[in-house]
Amino acid sequence: MGQLSLRMADGTHIVVPPSLDAITTYVILEQEKWFEKEPAFLSRWLKPGMTALDIGANLGVYSLPMARLVGPEGQVFAYEPASEPRRLLALSKAKNGAANLHLVDAALSDSAREGRLVLGTSSELNSLDGDGPTEAIRITSLDNELTSRNWSSIDFVKIDAEGEEERILVGATAFFSKHSPLVMFEVKAGPKQNDNLPAAFAKLGFGIYRLLDGAPLLVPVQTGEPLDAFELNLFSAKPDRAAALAHDGLLIETMPHWELDDAARTKALALFEAQPFASIFAALSGGSVADDAVYRDSLACYALWRSRDLTWPVRYAALKHAYGTLEPLCRKQASLPRLSTLARIASDLGYRSVAVGALQLVADVLKGGKGRIAEPFWPACPRFDHVAPGTDPVGWFVAAALEQLELSASHSSWFAASRIDLDWLARHPLACIEIERRRILQRARANRQIDVPSRLLSAAADHANAETWRSGAVPNTIVR
Repeated sequence: MGQLSLRMADGTHIVVPPSLDAITTYVILEQEKWFEKEPAFLSRWLKPGMTALDIGANLGVYSLPMARLVGPEGQVFAYEPASEPRRLLALSKAKNGAANLHLVDAALSDSAREGRLVLGTSSELNSLDGDGPTEAIRITSLDNELTSRNWSSIDFVKIDAEGEEERILVGATAFFSKHSPLVMFEVKAGPKQNDNLPAAFAKLGFGIYRLLDGAPLLVPVQTGEPLDAFELNLFSAKPDRAAALAHDGLLIETMPHWELDDAARTKALALFEAQPFASIFAALSGGSVADDAVYRDSLACYALWRSRDLTWPVRYAALKHAYGTLEPLCRKQASLPRLSTLARIASDLGYRSVAVGALQLVADVLKGGKGRIAEPFWPACPRFDHVAPGTDPVGWFVAAALEQLELSASHSSWFAASRIDLDWLARHPLACIEIERRRILQRARANRQIDVPSRLLSAAADHANAETWRSGAVPNTIVR
């Protein structure tokens, strides 16, 4: 057993198993946040006084930050049937002083009964179905919880129940008749995608939405619309909740008719030329203006997507237009600048598989030493918008592309080996500190004894767990 106390980037303390085979432990050490995009959205939306349910709380990567966001006047009910993660979550609750976090020792399904939980190799993989060692647990339903707790209002429900989601809906008829929360539900667990779940929510009167990667914005998902392979969760909301979210600028209900005209092009060029990195394009024949008209419009539309004086529906329409023009152009006439820009646009739109494919092509071209940078572009990694290129704009381009490939090719390096040379990238003066953490953690998890580099021993705004690294508590690391 044992435990390790870590800090997340938002200041939340979380107690985790002292093993790099535990997914949450590894991910928090690696990224200092959970690997999903949804917590960032919740941090923008949840307000003091709200009530949230976390079904499948595990170690609390959602419920602990939510308890802080809803404040003492709000409440979070965290359902976690497994005894060991619940023990650690109780320690985290105490460490954060989260008196408004209520731990419930039960799983959710379609009815109240006793059952057995199949324990996965990491607690995030526990489920009610499957083979392996088990633990006796209590099972209940949302309708039973509604009766016993008499909730006056529920604002948010997260459902991450490893395949039990449809049965949870069966046992929630009265609950959803009385309450109209925003619901986040797992639509993909491992290789399995639950195509029936969105339809089940739709039958209950919910609209289905997905969260963009590049902004705290929910956009509609149409029936039968294919999802990106990296999409793990969807959201559902009844019309009243959707309207409230739209009013707050967090959801788009309909797409406006929008066209890129000359006035918008002029505005976009000014936005693009105002970027801190735009001076590097002075050496190009056209400066910041791309010669190819289609590519020029793609650059413009992405600039408009980032323009805060436009409405979200117009910005989203511009983003969709940017992708719709550049993706087919790159299939016909790809170049390093175009692929970098495509990766940026596709990532913001939530088409992460396309972004990763574009970045892999960039990496392959760079490895072959044949690429040229002869057009303006957006850096593949958003962080590099504010990283000065200095006297080596090519090195800046390369670092941005390879860093973004490493950060986006998998949800975490716990799940897949790196596609690039992390030793090289970690030495690059522009690389983020997470690259160094990934380099060390991959080796440590492979049971290789490895020295902790000096960069990880000092606390920084983007490195909250320096004390843990200094203490030697990270398995298989050596502190000299």
